[in-house]
Amino acid sequence: MKRIALLSLAFVCISFCGLAQKTATSPLLPISPQVKKGKLPNGITYYIRKNTEPKNRAELRLVVKAGSILENDDQVGLAHFTEHMSFNGTKNFAKNDLVDFLERSGVQFGADLNAYTSYDETVYMLQLPTDSADVFKKGFQIIEDWAHNVSFDNTEIDKERGVVIEEWRLGLGAATRLRNKYFPVILKDSRYAIRSPIGTKANLDTFKYATIKKFYKDWYRPDLEGVIVVGDVNVDSVEQMIKDHFSTIPKRTEERPRVKYGVPSHKDTYVSMLTDPEQQYNILQVFYLQPSIPQAKTEDGYRNDIIRELFNGMLNDRLQEIAQKPGAPFLQGYSNYGKFIGDKDALSLFAVAKNGESIATSTSVLLTENERVRKYGFTETELERAKKSMFANIENDYNERDKTRSSELVQELIDNFLDNEPIPGIEYEYGLYKKYLAGIKVVEVNKLITDWIKPTDRDIVVLSPESEKGKLPSEKDMLALLNKPIENLTPYVDKVSSSPLLVQEPVPGKIVDEKKFAALGATEWTLSNGAKVILKPTDFKNDEIVFSAISPGGSSLYPDSDYLSASYAANITYYGGLGNTDVQALQKKLAGVQVSVAPGITPYSQGFTGSSTPKDLETAFQLLNGYFTEPRKDSSIFQVVQQQLQVSLINKGKDPNSVFGDSVRNIMSNYNPRVRPLTVDRLGELKLDKAYAIYKDRFADADDFVFTFVGNFSTESIKPLVEKYIASLPSQGRKETWKDVGIRAPLGTINKVIYKGQEKKSSVRLSFTGMTTYSDLEATQLDQLCSALEIKLREVLREDQGGVYGVGVSGAINREPINSYGVTISFTCSPDNVEKLIGLSLDEVKNFKQNGAPAVDVEKVTAQDTRSLETELKENGYWRYNLEQKFYRNEDPLTILNDAADVKKLTVDKTKELANKYFDDTNFARIVLMPEQK
Repeated sequence: MKRIALLSLAFVCISFCGLAQKTATSPLLPISPQVKKGKLPNGITYYIRKNTEPKNRAELRLVVKAGSILENDDQVGLAHFTEHMSFNGTKNFAKNDLVDFLERSGVQFGADLNAYTSYDETVYMLQLPTDSADVFKKGFQIIEDWAHNVSFDNTEIDKERGVVIEEWRLGLGAATRLRNKYFPVILKDSRYAIRSPIGTKANLDTFKYATIKKFYKDWYRPDLEGVIVVGDVNVDSVEQMIKDHFSTIPKRTEERPRVKYGVPSHKDTYVSMLTDPEQQYNILQVFYLQPSIPQAKTEDGYRNDIIRELFNGMLNDRLQEIAQKPGAPFLQGYSNYGKFIGDKDALSLFAVAKNGESIATSTSVLLTENERVRKYGFTETELERAKKSMFANIENDYNERDKTRSSELVQELIDNFLDNEPIPGIEYEYGLYKKYLAGIKVVEVNKLITDWIKPTDRDIVVLSPESEKGKLPSEKDMLALLNKPIENLTPYVDKVSSSPLLVQEPVPGKIVDEKKFAALGATEWTLSNGAKVILKPTDFKNDEIVFSAISPGGSSLYPDSDYLSASYAANITYYGGLGNTDVQALQKKLAGVQVSVAPGITPYSQGFTGSSTPKDLETAFQLLNGYFTEPRKDSSIFQVVQQQLQVSLINKGKDPNSVFGDSVRNIMSNYNPRVRPLTVDRLGELKLDKAYAIYKDRFADADDFVFTFVGNFSTESIKPLVEKYIASLPSQGRKETWKDVGIRAPLGTINKVIYKGQEKKSSVRLSFTGMTTYSDLEATQLDQLCSALEIKLREVLREDQGGVYGVGVSGAINREPINSYGVTISFTCSPDNVEKLIGLSLDEVKNFKQNGAPAVDVEKVTAQDTRSLETELKENGYWRYNLEQKFYRNEDPLTILNDAADVKKLTVDKTKELANKYFDDTNFARIVLMPEQK
């Protein structure tokens, strides 16, 4: 069942669930006729859905109703470890054979082949091509093996210990330390408090082979397993394949009960007030726990779901409005009802306070707004806006019903198997919205909160930097705030603007020249003001148009003293609103309008990115025109931006990852003043008047802009919009370009160690830089070279050594300010293994330079890129970016058509040539993050 996602709170994942049904006579929700659901005699449940987006692809899932919550005390972390072992040898695929076969078939490890383990489930994910019968059939053998034939070779278990421990190490830091302290408080006497899926290092190091095998034997069994296939398939053939592969798995006659664990109710309010020296923000969370409401089974239940979504949306709009004012005590504030954990829902209050002293005030504001709703309710105008937004979302889903990707459709089938989420289908759900949404009364929404706020089953969590400890309220103070009656309330006043989006009606211009590129299905218009417009109508999506605008210049045209104002000019002006309408009023005015338009200023260019539905396209054009001609300066919003920046920076130097990232960027720019980290003491350089003037200057001349539109439109339908809203833009004929401000990578050998952090965790960056000449083929093959090296380093550093969880290799050719390249190898590991793993990485680099990439890895990256491009060619975003870049750089756009051939040109000899060119250690930087020395 499609849901409108409203919020995911930090540390605790909140999602929506269904309500109890209103009446016994309400129609039952059906299963979508597009879904074939069945159950084999041994208990395995299966789902099949045909979907042709993308073509010749299918999403396969094995879902197991077993996660860390079912572990015995000696099995802590082994549900997740079992997931790992499924990729390390099965009955029909020896170690590495599974991944090797799939990668040679164009399946990417991580992107198309992956898995996750949570408290209550483990899900295996596999995307396969369906135009290769052999690959598709073997995919079913793989998921069958996962279901009951994982090998658990003792040697492989021991090798995998290191990999899982490195995954555990990745999570080390303030967030994990704090969670390990507050979970036992707010989840007191619950199994969820002591069953984190990652487990403990002590148990991962020492568990016995038989212990993990017992977990697999106990819980990987037919009655707890579901097989899901969504994609470009023949449903009957897939059903037979499922029966052939899974019917032979024996049904268990003696089973351990699959207990559903919960969170005990409690009369007291549990409070956890915590600080950590590496915590960056002051976080407030308050939970009012409730028994979980069952998933909707009837139309009345579905209608109740809609009512709760309306409540959440309206209350959060109010809190967002508060956060956008300088006097707000928090940067972000949320209040939502939804799924908590186990058998509990919760009304959850959440805020990022400006400082420790603001925790109490933030709590008061959240409680006050809840009480305002309880006492006075929402207004009719708020409800109508919420309905518009909600209906626009479901209408978009409905309009895209035959163009929705299989990867998006598969999740609701997983949820149906795990939690009985309804799956009536988008057509049915769209009908329910049309049937019920308009008739929902504001009184129905208003009464919800009365049942949710109560004096029992409450939890308070406060997480702050260590330096704020003396400024925080006490536990007693927090309890008093929750219990204090809120008086002298007044009803919410819904301020709306009647002003049009554009104060000044544009005077249309003309299209003065047209060129067609039939091979691309694209058209170029030159407008009377000099602007270029590139158009490519497509049928890739029914309800999507993406667009951009770009012009050379950017922040490079301003002196270093104005660099900060130039860098933030677009954000400051964007959040100022438009014309006579401030940002709050603009957000209300655009309720239910499926439009996104955002300006941006980069170091070397300025422009816009955006998207729209065909129905709302004129609104998108109005916004685009308005951000050129009627930007709004708002001193209040400027204060909010300053406050947000200050809060984000004041404790940034305490976070090891932030310090390391800033250090790497600073070093690799050769300490250019424009790249140095932003600090609190530099915020004074940010000036509202200067930022606004720079913004107006950057968008004062449309003459050298290239506008690109791709999506579901016709050139005839878009022509009057282009003439009115783009051809009318001011033109000064400036013909600008960007300025080289001297940002360069450092020369020679750099060896830096950054000491930060208390955990035994290191991060490594190995970078090669130099000069090159750009071409599309060169950029493609550099990327492929990096992919091949990444595959090899994964085999060596992860599979052979167990020294990392993951390793990344990235490479790119920069075209501004000069043609240069950068290649970076990155990984996180134990400080004890840094030197060894760096040495092994550089050995592989040397091997590539001497011999080229292994032929099998060249085969893999070629297959993966070929498969990826097949789907990218049917995506509006691919064409929008590539057309924009070709016309912006005055290059032949027909060369886009070479991409499919270019990805197939890589050879072993070519990788050797490329490795010697791009892994040149003349300019080599080795930057390592190590724990602070004690």
